Amino acid sequence: AARRRAVFFLGGCAPPPIPPLDTGASASGGLAAMSTVPFFNPVEMVNQIVVLIVVCVVLAMMIRHWDRVMVAITGDDRIHGTTLDCVWFTFFRCCGTCTGDWTRCLTKSWCCFCERYRGVNLVKEIGKIMGITTYTVELKNIVCGDLPWESRADFYICVECAKNPPMVTSLAEEKLPKVVHFPEVITLRLRWSPFEGRVKITVKELNLFGSTDLCQVQIPAMSIIEWASRPPERMKRFEMKPHDLSMAGESPPWILLEFGQPADERELDNFHGQVDTVRTSTRQGHYRDLLMTQFKHEYTLLDNTGHALQEPLEDDLQSIECRAYLVNMVHYALLCWGAFLLLAFGVVRMYVGACYRRFRFVTMAYMNNATFPMSNFELRSLVDRCRDRVEGAGLKSGVPCKPSYAQVMGMCKADDEGGHFPKEQPPVLAFEGIMARTGWDTGLPCRRWTCELNRFFWKYDEYIPIVVLAWLLIVFGIRICGNTMVRAKKY
Repeated sequence: AARRRAVFFLGGCAPPPIPPLDTGASASGGLAAMSTVPFFNPVEMVNQIVVLIVVCVVLAMMIRHWDRVMVAITGDDRIHGTTLDCVWFTFFRCCGTCTGDWTRCLTKSWCCFCERYRGVNLVKEIGKIMGITTYTVELKNIVCGDLPWESRADFYICVECAKNPPMVTSLAEEKLPKVVHFPEVITLRLRWSPFEGRVKITVKELNLFGSTDLCQVQIPAMSIIEWASRPPERMKRFEMKPHDLSMAGESPPWILLEFGQPADERELDNFHGQVDTVRTSTRQGHYRDLLMTQFKHEYTLLDNTGHALQEPLEDDLQSIECRAYLVNMVHYALLCWGAFLLLAFGVVRMYVGACYRRFRFVTMAYMNNATFPMSNFELRSLVDRCRDRVEGAGLKSGVPCKPSYAQVMGMCKADDEGGHFPKEQPPVLAFEGIMARTGWDTGLPCRRWTCELNRFFWKYDEYIPIVVLAWLLIVFGIRICGNTMVRAKKY
């Protein structure tokens, strides 16, 4: 460095400055560069892989043993509902408010000439035809044979259909697996629909702890309904699939079934809508209807040892039920109709207010000497500028950016009534600005009378919270007073 300075000095030139050595900056720069280099942590990667594998295994086990998961959560191994049940409850039963039993009055009258539909529920019959609700089919003459078992055992049959609880027969005790008879008549509820699940019939052998599934057959629901409606085809023998192929014998296991229409002597399929009537069968093969008061008088209530017990009089129970029903009907009527009227008023008020605002915007543009026609964007921009100009200024109505009611009415009225709505401007549409922001160039047409109706509503807008509060107090007051009346009758 000294030699270079001497050379530059002898040559008459100033030596160039030597930059200082900034060791701290270099070190910090190196550290910053090192900090940007990604660091691979194999332990963290292994942990993430292990957690992912565990989650996948748990999900697979839950799907594989979904019935046990449902038992742990709900106490049952299935959800007792399907999409068709949802459709039936929502559209045919009106969310549970209508059963359709009122149609029985039509089918019981003289105008119903078809004996098949005498006294039936027409809503339910339509649902049956559409595959929404169920037909009733009986399984009887149940015999199974050639079961994959080696000695005498206790056998029984489990029948599962749709999402209903499983049904089991009585226990055939100490029977040989060659032929086993069951005396039961099992009633199935099936839909005439391709979406209906198959009927699953399983033969089981009872053990000291639990049971063993021997064989199973699954039959389409639509086929069962079709066979039950044809007497020559009602008796069928089906092959069953063994669960344990090592136990299969020379002949495949089978089951004999007879599908039939309900043969209940009480005709319970057509006995609905009579909540105060008890129907019993007689020895002669007929049925007998008893009113609830007569039934309780004839058949005394007993405990588990056979001793008579006291119970409330049926007349008192009917009086309590009538009062509770009246209270519920009045409460729900006020609640539903009040909510409907408030909702309808809210919709009309929003529509009228939106129309008046659009007429007011056009009035503001007209008083500011704007050129028509104006687009939604131009009209909205002018309104925003006017709002910035008059907001907080304390100006009275009547100025160009704050038109009065009379000036807005000049836009609302027709030409023959003295109105001066610009002919070049398209007709006013309610909610046009909101729809334009979402990309829809449309709205609800506004009529001339909406301005006067808005003026009328504006006078009473301050009473709306009071009306809503009074309605709520009346609804809950009637509920409280009605419950008090019912409790007074009960105790």
